[in-house]
Amino acid sequence: MTVFVLGSINLDAVARVDDLPRPGETVAGRSLELFLGGKGANQAVAAARSGGDVALVGCVGDDEDGRWLRSIAADEGIDGALLATHRSRPTGSALIVVAADGANTVTVAPGANAAATWAEVSLGPDDVVCAQLEVPAEAVAGALLAAHEAGARSVLNPSPIGVGVSLVPSADVVVVNEHEAAELAGFAGDPTLQAQAIRTGDQTVVVTLGASGAVSAGPSGSHVIAGIHVHPVDTTGAGDCFLGVLAASLAEGADLLAALDRANRAAAIAVTRRGTVDAMPRAGDLLD
Repeated sequence: MTVFVLGSINLDAVARVDDLPRPGETVAGRSLELFLGGKGANQAVAAARSGGDVALVGCVGDDEDGRWLRSIAADEGIDGALLATHRSRPTGSALIVVAADGANTVTVAPGANAAATWAEVSLGPDDVVCAQLEVPAEAVAGALLAAHEAGARSVLNPSPIGVGVSLVPSADVVVVNEHEAAELAGFAGDPTLQAQAIRTGDQTVVVTLGASGAVSAGPSGSHVIAGIHVHPVDTTGAGDCFLGVLAASLAEGADLLAALDRANRAAAIAVTRRGTVDAMPRAGDLLD
C-alpha cells in the first residue's frame, strides 16, 4: 500500500516580513531560511509523517541543492529511487514571503521539475498515486493512466491551474481550494454546488475551505468536514499537508470521509507551525 507522489521538488527560500510588499515596494525581511519544498516533496513528507509508505517521483538537478534535497527526503523515510537527475537543468527553487499574520506569496522557478516524467513502476490495486501540476501535464497524464490501468486510486490537485486542467476528469479524487473550485466550476458561491459541477462519473471532488473545513461531492453524496479553529502562524503548504495525509490515509484503507477528517485535522495543525516541511504533523499528532 504505497503512496506514489509525482510532483515538484524545490529548494524553498523563505523570507519572513511584517507585511507582504505591495507592487513596487521594498520591505525589510526579518529572516531568510532554506528548506526542502515543492508541492510534490511537501505532499510526500506529509504522507510519510502520517504513517504512509511513500515513494517520490520527479526530477532534481545535478547540483548541490539536488543532492541536499534528496538527503532530506531520505531522512523523512521517503523512497527516492524514482527521482531522476537532470544534467543541465538546475534543481527547482521557490521564493516564499511570509507575513506576520501567516499570509504568503510564492514565486517558483521550475528548473528540473519541467523535465519530470512518470516512472515505469508496478502499481497494485491498493496503491495510491498522488499528483499536482507543478510538473509537465504529460507526466501527470501518464501517472493517472497507470493508476487507472492498475486499479489503483488516484488523487489530483490541479494546481497551478493551466493546461493540465483537462486531466481533472481522469482522477478518482480531485482536491481544490476555493479559488480553484470557482475557476473549474465557472461560478463563485456555494462550494458544494461547485464540487458537484466539477465532478464527473464516480469521481469525488473535494473543496478545501481553510479554517472553514472542506466539502466533498461524490458517489455517496455531498458531505461537510467541519472547520477547526486555530491561530494560524504560517499557512504555506497547508493544502499540500491536506493532500498528502489524505493520500496516505486512503492507502492505509480508511474510507473517504475518515481520510478527509484526518487530512483536515493535519492541515489545522500545520498552520499553527512555522515553515512548510517542518510544520507537517506526525502520526502521533493525529490520534483521536
